[in-house]
Amino acid sequence: MAKKSNLDVIIDKFRSEIPEFVSTDIVEIETGLSVGGGSIFPDTFNSSVASALYAELVKANERALEALGGEPNVGVVEDFLITTSKSYILILIYPNKKYYHGLAITRQGNLAFARIVMKKFQPEIIKALP
Repeated sequence: MAKKSNLDVIIDKFRSEIPEFVSTDIVEIETGLSVGGGSIFPDTFNSSVASALYAELVKANERALEALGGEPNVGVVEDFLITTSKSYILILIYPNKKYYHGLAITRQGNLAFARIVMKKFQPEIIKALP
């Protein structure tokens, strides 16, 4: 069995701290490629496809904010929340704007707690990025 990367170890630890966990990925925004993560339902929820498509959402939002005058007028995006009838999807934009951290939890999960855990792991994940 191949040795896990440092990022994989951190993601495993992160996953274990999130109640009602469904999926998480660390994604390079420009390419939409996941550099780590996955889903508890790999046969029915392809987190790599979701990651690529949500990267397009992040880029579209950035263009929209620029049309509104950019950072001086609207500030810096910290995260997105997408609510569905079955889940919460939280997308945390990393400060360098090169990566985002996506997380999906069931509606039974605690959204505030999920945000706290994402922020807690952010420095460690950033340090482990390629």
